Amino acid sequence: MFELYEQVKDDVKFFIASDVRAKIIISLKDGSKNLADLRKDIHLSSSTILHGMSQLEEKNLIFRESGNYSLSQKGEIAAYKLIDLVKSVYSLNKLQSLFLHHDISAIPTNLFKDIGCLENSLIIKATETDIMKPQDVRLAMISKSKNIKHLSSVFDLSTTQIFLNALEKGGKVELVLTTGIMEKLEETIDKPALQKWVKKGSLKLMKLDDDVKISLTIGDDFMTMGLFSTSGAYDLNVALISQEKDALSWGESLYEYHLQKTSKQSL
Repeated sequence: MFELYEQVKDDVKFFIASDVRAKIIISLKDGSKNLADLRKDIHLSSSTILHGMSQLEEKNLIFRESGNYSLSQKGEIAAYKLIDLVKSVYSLNKLQSLFLHHDISAIPTNLFKDIGCLENSLIIKATETDIMKPQDVRLAMISKSKNIKHLSSVFDLSTTQIFLNALEKGGKVELVLTTGIMEKLEETIDKPALQKWVKKGSLKLMKLDDDVKISLTIGDDFMTMGLFSTSGAYDLNVALISQEKDALSWGESLYEYHLQKTSKQSL
């Protein structure tokens, strides 16, 4: 990787060392534009933009035709990666309280590459006057959902009751639980009741042998995620919540990743 870096480091610097070049590439991602359009879009002088354009043309990232500027095929790919980098760094900074000092082993590498999908997510934190705020916000959102997917190595009676309420209202619930949490569920909830919902097809119970350190819930129009601290305890003080399409897709991918490792739970 170091050898590879030495070969491309100047190109990397070319993209990120100039606000002008970066903004031109991002602006042209929307389509072909003339100088006036670019000046209005990125709020820079014509001379500054033209200088940046010249540099980009030398790298075969843009081309000019009939007074309009467009990204080349190479430029299209570069724009995509540049925007992805911006979103990823923004998300990492915004979500650092969720990730820092927490166990992130339950999240596969490919999803960290797509961390930019969480750019518009909210981080809900406990406060001195409302220590249960993350949990209360999370439960309020789950209670509004009819269809729920839940991956967890944490047992919470309040959440479980909401799942049962959703089933009573005709919803569908899919639970991916670690072995210990599955046993706790069966101890807490009347087995005939669970069997009734499973037989009806409204409830799916999947057991995960891996002791994943996460609690992930996906509802009709939201996803929420909590993590364990590096000390080993589940952190009730912070939770991620999002209703954005990209975040929901990211959450679904994380859920499916662990679902593939499960076995069907028999009652």
